[in-house]
Amino acid sequence: MKFLKKLCETDGISGREDAVAELLKEELKEYADEIRTDAMKNVIALKKGTAGNNRKKIMLAGHIDEIGFLIYNINKEGFASISPVGGWSAGSIAGHTVKVYTCKGEVLRGVVCAKAALTPEEAAKAPDLNSLFIDFGMDGDTVKEKVQRGDWVAMDSPYQELGDCLVAKAFDDRVGVYIITEAFRKYRNPNIDVYCVGTAQEEVGIRGATVAAQSVRPDIGIAADITVAGDTPGFPAERKVTDLGKGVAIKQQDSSVICSTSLVDFMRTIAEEKGIDYQMEILVRGGTDTSAMQKFGGDTYATCLSVPTRNGHSPVAIIHKHDVETAIKLLTEFLNRAHLFQG
Repeated sequence: MKFLKKLCETDGISGREDAVAELLKEELKEYADEIRTDAMKNVIALKKGTAGNNRKKIMLAGHIDEIGFLIYNINKEGFASISPVGGWSAGSIAGHTVKVYTCKGEVLRGVVCAKAALTPEEAAKAPDLNSLFIDFGMDGDTVKEKVQRGDWVAMDSPYQELGDCLVAKAFDDRVGVYIITEAFRKYRNPNIDVYCVGTAQEEVGIRGATVAAQSVRPDIGIAADITVAGDTPGFPAERKVTDLGKGVAIKQQDSSVICSTSLVDFMRTIAEEKGIDYQMEILVRGGTDTSAMQKFGGDTYATCLSVPTRNGHSPVAIIHKHDVETAIKLLTEFLNRAHLFQG
């Protein structure tokens, strides 16, 4: 999983995906017949089939952006307030280090701090995003020379192994990008045209996939993303979504999409025939690029293969290697027989 490590260690928040896009293009160029980057910074790689003239078009989508922040204001003491890019829980980031990419080309490190709790009532409350600021460990004049409003901020968290699991800051959705890249590399089916798309700005409204789907106009769209693992203490058993280590999750529904039932059934049949561990996913809140492909692809069957994740949208998300491996295997097997799907 060396490429997954590279993806997670390359910073790129929504709207600032350039470095991740270049990394993905470099990885895909060996396997693609065509590759381009559009105005949204979507990376679109095409591997053409060789059989027949009416080949199905398959779009694989994994988003290359991660959540982060923009510098909002800097006070006279040099503490910087921040504006979120994507959905954050303030409690998950206070006390963590960050990297600030300045318009002058520097990369500075800082620590996310929260307003001090001076009363028992304040101490009992979880911090909110408006109370957070970055401490650069420098005086105000120095900070203002180096940092400006609009400079972007990424979490400074290492990719590391944890038993049978992996820990990193940006599995949402670098793990999805890794999955579609591996399947794109491994599948062998001359009867289909496959578009492997690293989509931009998913975390701020599924924007890149909306543009890419209208460009590709796929017959079938498969997203790869994370989902909630409800297997930790305190999570209500009746609301559990998935478990870590029990296999890839085949999405049926989330708050943005009802997946194509026939495609979901087709995926499930492949998993059972091939002995691939899988779970079924119904997510009450949240959405993925699946919805954009279904709504804007023209006439598209769509679903998503999801990786169960603990601590999603935090600097220390946790995934299980087995779930990643089964996702790659199922997506590859699907591509090998996608021409047989009748809808």
